[in-house]
Amino acid sequence: MNAYGVLRSEWVKFRSVRAMLGCLAGAVVTAGSYGYLFGTAAAREYFNASAADRAAFDPTETAFRALVLVGVLVSAVGVLAVTSEYAAGTMPVSITAVPGRGLLLLGKGAVVALTTLLAGPPLALLSFTLSQAALAARGVPSAGLDDPGVPGALLGAGLFTGLIGLYGMALGFLLRRSAGAVSLGTFLLILPGTASLFPKPVAEWIVTWWPSAAGARIFVVHPGTELLAPLAGAGVLAATVLVLLCAAVAVFRRRDA
Repeated sequence: MNAYGVLRSEWVKFRSVRAMLGCLAGAVVTAGSYGYLFGTAAAREYFNASAADRAAFDPTETAFRALVLVGVLVSAVGVLAVTSEYAAGTMPVSITAVPGRGLLLLGKGAVVALTTLLAGPPLALLSFTLSQAALAARGVPSAGLDDPGVPGALLGAGLFTGLIGLYGMALGFLLRRSAGAVSLGTFLLILPGTASLFPKPVAEWIVTWWPSAAGARIFVVHPGTELLAPLAGAGVLAATVLVLLCAAVAVFRRRDA
């Protein structure tokens, strides 16, 4: 089977997994609902803030916050692209049909990356639109799509979701079980949200350098100087995903199907 045949086969397998559609639909619901809820919460904080805090209010801070939660479902998409084959017992057939395991992994990675990459900007746009609508409806300053930095953040969200999809796929190859890979992936993604439970130096390191927190910097519209620059944060996430993919390749080549 040539490279085109592998890609076509992987796409057929990808869209035949029913849970995949559920994860993608859940990502849409999460982006919209949490985008609106974060906007509503920001509006309440605005009215309770001091005059100085109101003057410094940045409506884009909550615009893409929902994408961190969306990342959990996007990661599950990557996991299921692999573990569904192990669960169905079709992985040995796939290995037999493809001349090299590396080519099989590359085909899966291409399908997962392209799908999640393309899903990112629309999900980000939905979160942005509803969060800003929630602010505007309450008379709170809001941002528009033509504001500086917003188009770049929307495109950056695609890179974030694409990398998170590959992150999930790597965990799928490493663990081979949907429940274990999704659970571990979720824990690692949301760990920055629990940073306040750790001592201050550890918490500061987590919110700055933990891959999911660093990667989320790519859709920050007005980055401050206290944390990583957007591209640097994306680089941290990309490097982490690359390490996981290299480990997945090594394990997949050595382990029985």
